[in-house]
Amino acid sequence: MKQYEVNQPAQEYIDGLVESARNAPDESTRSRAMRLLWRVVGDTIMGNMVGKSYRMQSDFGMRGYSPKHRQANLSSDGYIVFYKAVMNYDKSLGVPFGAYVAQKIGWQLANDKRDNSKREKRVILSSKMQANDSGVSTEDPFAVLLERIPSKEDVEGDCFRKDAILKIKRVAAGAPRLFEYFEACQELCNQGFRGSDAEVARYMGCTRASTGTYRKKLVRLLAEHGLDFATLYTPSAV
Repeated sequence: MKQYEVNQPAQEYIDGLVESARNAPDESTRSRAMRLLWRVVGDTIMGNMVGKSYRMQSDFGMRGYSPKHRQANLSSDGYIVFYKAVMNYDKSLGVPFGAYVAQKIGWQLANDKRDNSKREKRVILSSKMQANDSGVSTEDPFAVLLERIPSKEDVEGDCFRKDAILKIKRVAAGAPRLFEYFEACQELCNQGFRGSDAEVARYMGCTRASTGTYRKKLVRLLAEHGLDFATLYTPSAV
Protein backbone atom coordinates (compact mmCIF):
# COMPACT_ATOMS: atom_id res chain seq x y z
CA MET A 1 0.00 0.00 0.00
CA LYS A 2 2.42 2.58 -1.24
CA GLN A 3 0.03 5.46 -0.62
CA TYR A 4 0.24 4.80 3.11
CA GLU A 5 4.03 4.81 3.38
CA VAL A 6 4.86 7.76 5.63
CA ASN A 7 8.02 8.72 7.48
CA GLN A 8 8.33 7.96 11.17
CA PRO A 9 7.70 11.50 12.50
CA ALA A 10 4.52 11.74 10.37
CA GLN A 11 3.39 8.31 11.58
CA GLU A 12 3.99 9.34 15.17
CA TYR A 13 1.94 12.50 14.59
CA ILE A 14 -0.93 10.45 13.15
CA ASP A 15 -0.78 7.96 16.02
CA GLY A 16 -0.77 10.84 18.49
CA LEU A 17 -3.90 12.37 16.95
CA VAL A 18 -5.64 9.00 16.97
CA GLU A 19 -4.86 8.57 20.67
CA SER A 20 -6.00 12.13 21.39
CA ALA A 21 -9.35 11.47 19.69
CA ARG A 22 -9.85 8.08 21.34
CA ASN A 23 -9.04 9.31 24.84
CA ALA A 24 -10.47 12.83 24.61
CA PRO A 25 -12.06 14.03 27.87
CA ASP A 26 -14.94 15.71 26.01
CA GLU A 27 -16.53 15.98 22.57
CA SER A 28 -14.98 19.36 21.81
CA THR A 29 -11.45 17.99 22.29
CA ARG A 30 -12.31 14.88 20.28
CA SER A 31 -13.74 16.90 17.41
CA ARG A 32 -10.62 19.07 17.26
CA ALA A 33 -8.33 16.01 17.11
CA MET A 34 -10.56 14.38 14.48
CA ARG A 35 -10.46 17.51 12.29
CA LEU A 36 -6.66 17.68 12.47
CA LEU A 37 -6.34 13.99 11.68
CA TRP A 38 -8.77 14.24 8.75
CA ARG A 39 -6.67 17.05 7.28
CA VAL A 40 -3.66 14.72 7.30
CA VAL A 41 -5.24 11.48 6.04
CA GLY A 42 -8.60 12.53 4.55
CA ASP A 43 -7.46 12.93 0.94
CA THR A 44 -5.71 9.57 0.99
CA ILE A 45 -8.71 7.85 2.55
CA MET A 46 -11.12 9.28 -0.02
CA GLY A 47 -8.78 8.48 -2.90
CA ASN A 48 -8.61 4.89 -1.68
CA MET A 49 -12.39 4.70 -1.28
CA VAL A 50 -13.12 6.11 -4.73
CA GLY A 51 -10.61 3.76 -6.37
CA LYS A 52 -12.02 0.69 -4.63
CA SER A 53 -15.60 1.70 -5.38
CA TYR A 54 -14.73 1.71 -9.11
CA ARG A 55 -13.08 -1.70 -8.95
CA MET A 56 -15.74 -3.29 -6.73
CA GLN A 57 -18.78 -1.52 -8.26
CA SER A 58 -20.06 -1.11 -4.72
CA ASP A 59 -22.94 1.19 -5.70
CA PHE A 60 -24.68 0.54 -9.01
CA GLY A 61 -26.31 3.97 -8.80
CA MET A 62 -22.91 5.65 -9.34
CA ARG A 63 -22.31 4.12 -12.77
CA GLY A 64 -21.08 6.83 -15.11
CA TYR A 65 -20.08 9.20 -12.28
CA SER A 66 -16.91 11.20 -12.71
CA PRO A 67 -14.21 10.70 -10.01
CA LYS A 68 -15.13 14.09 -8.54
CA HIS A 69 -18.85 13.31 -8.45
CA ARG A 70 -18.19 9.84 -7.06
CA GLN A 71 -16.00 11.26 -4.30
CA ALA A 72 -18.69 13.76 -3.35
CA ASN A 73 -21.20 10.94 -3.15
CA LEU A 74 -18.89 8.82 -0.98
CA SER A 75 -17.58 11.59 1.27
CA SER A 76 -20.01 10.98 4.13
CA ASP A 77 -19.47 7.21 4.04
CA GLY A 78 -15.72 7.76 3.97
CA TYR A 79 -15.81 10.00 7.02
CA ILE A 80 -17.96 7.53 8.95
CA VAL A 81 -15.54 4.68 8.19
CA PHE A 82 -12.70 6.97 9.28
CA TYR A 83 -14.48 7.92 12.52
CA LYS A 84 -15.21 4.31 13.47
CA ALA A 85 -11.64 3.30 12.59
CA VAL A 86 -10.25 5.95 14.93
CA MET A 87 -12.47 4.75 17.78
CA ASN A 88 -11.51 1.08 17.27
CA TYR A 89 -7.85 1.34 16.24
CA ASP A 90 -5.39 -0.68 18.32
CA LYS A 91 -1.79 0.32 17.71
CA SER A 92 -0.52 -2.80 19.49
CA LEU A 93 -1.63 -4.91 16.49
CA GLY A 94 1.32 -3.45 14.57
CA VAL A 95 -0.79 -2.28 11.62
CA PRO A 96 -0.34 1.39 10.58
CA PHE A 97 -3.50 3.44 10.95
CA GLY A 98 -3.71 4.14 7.21
CA ALA A 99 -3.60 0.42 6.36
CA TYR A 100 -6.19 -0.27 9.05
CA VAL A 101 -8.56 2.29 7.52
CA ALA A 102 -7.95 0.87 4.04
CA GLN A 103 -9.04 -2.55 5.28
CA LYS A 104 -12.19 -1.09 6.84
CA ILE A 105 -12.98 0.71 3.57
CA GLY A 106 -12.77 -2.57 1.69
CA TRP A 107 -15.14 -4.24 4.14
CA GLN A 108 -17.58 -1.33 4.02
CA LEU A 109 -17.71 -1.28 0.23
CA ALA A 110 -18.14 -5.06 0.11
CA ASN A 111 -21.10 -4.73 2.49
CA ASP A 112 -22.51 -1.88 0.41
CA LYS A 113 -22.25 -3.95 -2.76
CA ARG A 114 -24.07 -6.87 -1.16
CA ASP A 115 -26.77 -4.64 0.33
CA ASN A 116 -27.28 -2.72 -2.92
CA SER A 117 -27.60 -5.97 -4.84
CA LYS A 118 -30.25 -7.23 -2.45
CA ARG A 119 -32.03 -3.88 -2.53
CA GLU A 120 -32.07 -3.82 -6.33
CA LYS A 121 -33.69 -7.26 -6.39
CA ARG A 122 -36.29 -6.23 -3.81
CA VAL A 123 -37.18 -3.11 -5.80
CA ILE A 124 -37.78 -5.18 -8.93
CA LEU A 125 -39.94 -7.69 -7.05
CA SER A 126 -41.98 -5.15 -5.12
CA SER A 127 -42.35 -2.27 -7.58
CA LYS A 128 -45.97 -3.16 -8.43
CA MET A 129 -46.97 -3.63 -4.78
CA GLN A 130 -45.15 -0.70 -3.20
CA ALA A 131 -47.94 1.85 -3.76
CA ASN A 132 -50.32 -0.20 -1.59
CA ASP A 133 -47.77 -1.16 1.05
CA SER A 134 -48.01 1.06 4.13
CA GLY A 135 -45.73 -1.03 6.35
CA VAL A 136 -42.47 0.32 7.80
CA SER A 137 -39.29 -1.34 6.55
CA THR A 138 -37.30 -2.78 9.45
CA GLU A 139 -34.14 -2.65 7.33
CA ASP A 140 -34.11 1.15 7.14
CA PRO A 141 -32.80 2.60 10.42
CA PHE A 142 -34.47 5.95 9.64
CA ALA A 143 -37.87 4.28 9.33
CA VAL A 144 -37.30 2.17 12.44
CA LEU A 145 -36.22 5.17 14.46
CA LEU A 146 -39.02 7.45 13.30
CA GLU A 147 -41.89 5.01 13.63
CA ARG A 148 -44.34 6.67 16.05
CA ILE A 149 -46.66 3.72 16.73
CA PRO A 150 -46.31 3.05 20.48
CA SER A 151 -45.27 -0.47 21.42
CA LYS A 152 -46.69 -2.00 24.59
CA GLU A 153 -44.01 -4.69 24.40
CA ASP A 154 -41.13 -2.24 24.02
CA VAL A 155 -41.88 0.78 26.19
CA GLU A 156 -38.19 1.25 26.99
CA GLY A 157 -37.31 1.17 23.29
CA ASP A 158 -39.92 3.85 22.59
CA CYS A 159 -38.32 6.10 25.19
CA PHE A 160 -34.87 5.64 23.67
CA ARG A 161 -36.19 6.37 20.18
CA LYS A 162 -37.80 9.62 21.35
CA ASP A 163 -34.58 10.65 23.08
CA ALA A 164 -32.57 9.80 19.94
CA ILE A 165 -34.86 11.95 17.79
CA LEU A 166 -34.36 14.90 20.12
CA LYS A 167 -30.58 14.43 19.96
CA ILE A 168 -30.64 14.37 16.15
CA LYS A 169 -32.77 17.51 16.00
CA ARG A 170 -30.41 19.36 18.35
CA VAL A 171 -27.44 18.47 16.13
CA ALA A 172 -29.31 19.29 12.90
CA ALA A 173 -30.64 22.59 14.23
CA GLY A 174 -27.58 24.39 12.87
CA ALA A 175 -28.19 23.00 9.35
CA PRO A 176 -31.71 24.13 8.35
CA ARG A 177 -31.97 22.02 5.19
CA LEU A 178 -30.91 18.84 7.02
CA PHE A 179 -33.33 19.66 9.83
CA GLU A 180 -36.10 20.08 7.25
CA TYR A 181 -35.14 16.76 5.66
CA PHE A 182 -35.25 14.91 8.99
CA GLU A 183 -38.63 16.44 9.84
CA ALA A 184 -39.93 15.35 6.43
CA CYS A 185 -38.76 11.78 7.12
CA GLN A 186 -40.48 11.88 10.49
CA GLU A 187 -43.75 13.18 9.07
CA LEU A 188 -43.86 10.57 6.29
CA CYS A 189 -43.14 7.72 8.71
CA ASN A 190 -45.87 9.10 10.96
CA GLN A 191 -48.26 8.86 8.00
CA GLY A 192 -47.35 5.21 7.46
CA PHE A 193 -44.87 5.58 4.61
CA ARG A 194 -41.38 4.10 4.55
CA GLY A 195 -39.61 7.45 4.43
CA SER A 196 -37.56 6.38 1.40
CA ASP A 197 -35.45 8.90 -0.53
CA ALA A 198 -38.02 8.92 -3.34
CA GLU A 199 -40.95 9.56 -0.98
CA VAL A 200 -39.13 12.31 0.90
CA ALA A 201 -38.09 13.91 -2.41
CA ARG A 202 -41.73 14.12 -3.49
CA TYR A 203 -42.72 15.52 -0.11
CA MET A 204 -39.97 18.17 -0.13
CA GLY A 205 -40.32 18.98 -3.83
CA CYS A 206 -36.71 18.14 -4.68
CA THR A 207 -34.84 15.36 -6.47
CA ARG A 208 -34.19 11.88 -5.12
CA ALA A 209 -30.47 12.52 -5.50
CA SER A 210 -30.83 15.53 -3.18
CA THR A 211 -32.57 13.57 -0.44
CA GLY A 212 -29.93 10.85 -0.71
CA THR A 213 -27.28 13.52 -0.21
CA TYR A 214 -29.18 15.01 2.75
CA ARG A 215 -29.31 11.60 4.41
CA LYS A 216 -25.57 11.06 4.04
CA LYS A 217 -24.78 14.58 5.23
CA LEU A 218 -26.99 14.13 8.28
CA VAL A 219 -25.31 10.83 9.19
CA ARG A 220 -21.91 12.47 8.77
CA LEU A 221 -22.96 15.46 10.87
CA LEU A 222 -24.03 13.10 13.64
CA ALA A 223 -20.72 11.23 13.42
CA GLU A 224 -18.86 14.53 13.77
CA HIS A 225 -20.75 15.03 17.03
CA GLY A 226 -19.83 11.57 18.27
CA LEU A 227 -23.18 9.95 17.42
CA ASP A 228 -23.38 6.73 15.37
CA PHE A 229 -26.80 6.75 13.72
CA ALA A 230 -26.88 2.98 13.18
CA THR A 231 -26.94 2.37 16.95
CA LEU A 232 -28.18 5.72 18.22
CA TYR A 233 -31.60 4.57 19.39
CA THR A 234 -30.46 1.37 21.16
CA PRO A 235 -30.19 1.49 24.99
CA SER A 236 -26.46 0.71 24.93
CA ALA A 237 -25.72 3.72 22.70
CA VAL A 238 -27.66 6.40 24.57
